[in-house]
Amino acid sequence: MRADPKGFGRIMWDNWSPPGWYDNATFEAVAVSWESPDFVDVTLHSYQARWDEAEPDPRSAELEAKVKATETLSTPTLYIQGAEDGVNPPEASNDVPPKFSGPFTFVTLDGVGHFSPREAPDAVAAALIRRFRCTTGEVEKL
Repeated sequence: MRADPKGFGRIMWDNWSPPGWYDNATFEAVAVSWESPDFVDVTLHSYQARWDEAEPDPRSAELEAKVKATETLSTPTLYIQGAEDGVNPPEASNDVPPKFSGPFTFVTLDGVGHFSPREAPDAVAAALIRRFRCTTGEVEKL
């Protein structure tokens, strides 16, 4: 990642979602941000802190402690996931619903990978609209 952030990014994008979800112009436009001198350190630290392999930024330590102390959330939740997510496949999310005590809907989008809003914007928008219009709890399935 340090030696070639752009090459690393290309490998990740190619593995995280089915082929064809992005074009070269999109990739090049995003890759510009990976040229930032702190990109690698910030990105690595984010993942390392998430998996308890590094201390969180001291400025967010209080918030991190509150998040870790929270056992369940009561907020209505719509969890959208691509069925072809190469990072977090749907079966890896089986423990997510019990973390919510309020209305919870799990939507899996067939043929979609890690970047659901980019890969299936119409399906994501439709699911969000149904969630926002819902007054009874679980959103109807797609």
